Amino acid sequence: MTKHWARALITGASSGIGSALAQQLAAADTDLVVVARDTARLEAIAEQLTVDVEILTADLSDPSAVDTVADRLRSNEQPVDLLVNNAGLGFAGPTLETSDADDELTVAVNVVALHRLSRAAGRAMAERGGGTILNVSSIAGDMPGPQSGTYNATKAFVTSFSESLHAQLKSQKVTVTALCPGLTRTEFHERAGIPDMRAPSFVWQAAEAVAAAGLEGAAAGKAIVIPGVLNKGASRLLRSLPRNVTRRIVDAART
Repeated sequence: MTKHWARALITGASSGIGSALAQQLAAADTDLVVVARDTARLEAIAEQLTVDVEILTADLSDPSAVDTVADRLRSNEQPVDLLVNNAGLGFAGPTLETSDADDELTVAVNVVALHRLSRAAGRAMAERGGGTILNVSSIAGDMPGPQSGTYNATKAFVTSFSESLHAQLKSQKVTVTALCPGLTRTEFHERAGIPDMRAPSFVWQAAEAVAAAGLEGAAAGKAIVIPGVLNKGASRLLRSLPRNVTRRIVDAART
């Protein structure tokens, strides 16, 4: 990471990739606004860091909480020049069997909140003459997900939307990057109801490695960052294959 940001706002900062991003940005002397639902965990993270840390407790499934975060992004007092939309969730199960409430929650956080915060930050940064948005997506967005259909669809949105904003805002010195990791060691899978992941250990990445790749790519102004050689290969393969072949591969992997 060669670029220095003065102040970064990170959603989902209390654990996993978000916590790793906070640690790495703080090590680079970037002040932080950390956002999550759990105030105690945010306070614990803030105590470990030597930079200025502003705690903003918000449940991003609540539109009023999203408004609060968007207002912070628009503020010209201690302005944010890096937004990291990292908050996200998903629920495991056949697409037609997960509950409406769980699917609506997934869309609210992964799509609606990210969309609104990206737009608020993009407008404010363009008016200030520059900035960076890093949206955490997933290579899951490149494939169908019979056991995670809504989650995969939300990540397809994140990647596509980020690419569109990247193209639109580049001339205004605002760069937008989609970070698309694969399997990452965080609390995500346990929270999603899939704690017993049988994938071999070599396909997993540490949250710290994913965070570092995301920051490096964002600093370089890349539109898409796929961390890890295996993930890069898998993504290229999935994007190059006919969709009916991709579906057959996913079906075969389930049996």
